[in-house]
Amino acid sequence: MSAAPDAVAATPKTGGARSSRGATLGWAALFGFLCLLMVIVGLETALHFLGPAIDGPFQLYNSLRRIWVGQRGGVDFQFFHGMGIPFLHYLPFRLLGGGFIASEMSRELVSALLYPITALVFLRFFIRDWTRTLAWAAIVMAGSIALRMTSLLVAVNSLLGIRSTLPTLLPIVLCLPLRRAVRNTLAGIVLGVALVMGTEQGLAAMLALMITTAVVAWRSRERAAYLIDCVVIIVIGVVTLVATLMLIGGVQGMRGALAYNFRLVPLDQYWYFGAPPNLFLSSWGDVPKLLMTIPRIPVTLLVGVAVVGLTTRSLWRDVDGPGQREQFAFTMLAMYGLISCTSLLGTYVHAYVQPLLRILLLLGAVLLDRRLPARDTGLQRRLLLGVSRTVAMTAVATLLIMIAVVPSVFVTVFVTIPHVVRDHVIGRKGAVYSGIWPETLIGGQALFNSRRGPDGAPPTLWSTYAGLLEARNGLFHPSFDYIIHALGPANRAAYVSDFRRLQPRLVQTVSPEYTQYEAWIEDTSWDFYVELLRHYELIGGTPWSFMWERREAGFDRPTQVWSSPVPAGADSLELPLVPVIANTSSIVLLQVEIDYRARNALHSLPIIGGLPRYLVRAANVVQKEPVTVDPYTTTTRFPLIAKRGFAPVLHWRAYSLLPGASLEITAVRLSVVRTSARNEAWLTSLVAQQLGKLDQ
Repeated sequence: MSAAPDAVAATPKTGGARSSRGATLGWAALFGFLCLLMVIVGLETALHFLGPAIDGPFQLYNSLRRIWVGQRGGVDFQFFHGMGIPFLHYLPFRLLGGGFIASEMSRELVSALLYPITALVFLRFFIRDWTRTLAWAAIVMAGSIALRMTSLLVAVNSLLGIRSTLPTLLPIVLCLPLRRAVRNTLAGIVLGVALVMGTEQGLAAMLALMITTAVVAWRSRERAAYLIDCVVIIVIGVVTLVATLMLIGGVQGMRGALAYNFRLVPLDQYWYFGAPPNLFLSSWGDVPKLLMTIPRIPVTLLVGVAVVGLTTRSLWRDVDGPGQREQFAFTMLAMYGLISCTSLLGTYVHAYVQPLLRILLLLGAVLLDRRLPARDTGLQRRLLLGVSRTVAMTAVATLLIMIAVVPSVFVTVFVTIPHVVRDHVIGRKGAVYSGIWPETLIGGQALFNSRRGPDGAPPTLWSTYAGLLEARNGLFHPSFDYIIHALGPANRAAYVSDFRRLQPRLVQTVSPEYTQYEAWIEDTSWDFYVELLRHYELIGGTPWSFMWERREAGFDRPTQVWSSPVPAGADSLELPLVPVIANTSSIVLLQVEIDYRARNALHSLPIIGGLPRYLVRAANVVQKEPVTVDPYTTTTRFPLIAKRGFAPVLHWRAYSLLPGASLEITAVRLSVVRTSARNEAWLTSLVAQQLGKLDQ
């Protein structure tokens, strides 16, 4: 890293005589077998598709389809987690046939293969002996399976394993025995591509590099060299990011992707995606209780903090020593792993600590490899299976723990693998749609075909979650493929404006009974649903969706029936009593419109500046979850499912771990929403979901 000696410190040759080829092949077989388990799990998931109709599978497939027809990333479409991800999958997608199953196989294979390859490359570079490398790689794979690191081992919604790969490999580049200029150039390129492949993971790596450099610069005699190296790497990283995005979408695409991934996604990460029904850290008083809901998270964080402390301490003590560059790389890696966990401030889920878990396993393997063989040699213990006896016993213990924690490994070995080989490899049996999909494919296509023109022309279709129906009919969504990806006030307004302008004949929305997140989407995208209820009627649906058709005459906009200013300093307001009317439903669909100001004294701080959530909760109504309020606007509307004979009460509050945040509502307006009687099924489904009559 610095101008100090460019040669990497030699790794001690411990463990006695050269390992036999048989031992090396044995560890390679074990490692390969564990890799095969995850590959088979991924392939089986793709070949017997029963995945969700929303999020992961179709997010990638929609982008791959757009690339195929020549659409430009950043101009014609955006990709939420990093524009480079669909392009990474594009070649295997085309080689496998280019359909949806090809997309799923590409998604699963890339993730299932990239994880063990990353572990193998990392361990081989720092351990240098193939036998020990393969033994530790097997231990890391078994430990990863035992820790249920599925977000990295296989393809889940966010492809987190892919997004965190390059930051994990960056220490290798920082330790390459090359001239400083070449090494810094390569490190900058890796950092830039990491930003293209996963915005928040690349930024975490960049911040870790800056912090580690600051630590070293404080103490090292080569302070200027470290600072120059850091600046050069970051500058080259930014240039690589810009150049890659320009290669993908030209100047316009580069600007669009930068604005989307580096401005709009961070702005909406907390208040939008990190709001109920998702768990989030709402206050310091709630932190202990929330941490205990998923104990693996605080345990992982504590271990991560300890490892950062230990690596930083070692770097501080040996800042100008012969192994300083390697120690710098290890400290930066541990720092990155811990910083990457800041995603927990958005949504409290176990997936967000898994990049740190991978780093702890890899660093632990390298550091233990340098201690355990020496210890066994000192105790005059013979090698076992080509490695030190303690390493071999560690492997056995890890495998036993894996089997005990994940007994489904036996199912994979004795059922899934024979099935895949017998039916799909030898028997050449094709993919099968399972779960909701057979009925979805038949029912959705039948509804679509029933609205074709006399000449067979397909109807226009607008789905809040575009997927198989569009793909099977050669259609592309005219706006964002997913409504939740229309981020920022301007994009949300444009989404509704385009919908009004295009007036598609058919609209497909998610059934509230399919996912609890549909109610959240309706709360945060209510202007779209108002247009839908005014101009469309239900004509049917699938197991996961409702299908709507445009009607000739629409209803009026919601009719305002009450309004009131809100006294300064108030945090609640009682709305009018909902009248009881004979022979009518006990449920009334209302619209609440509020004028407000969201204040946040710390909004300019990076990462944590957008932390506050501004929530409005209603009492004496059907809704169970509060509505999250956009802090970047001053007026918003949301639905209220009121009960006749009750007076709804609104309560509002800002939730934050940091001081200086508040929500002030200055006016409230109440309107009645009218819609067709045919749309009663939608409201009934929403009420059923809110009342908890579903198994979530």
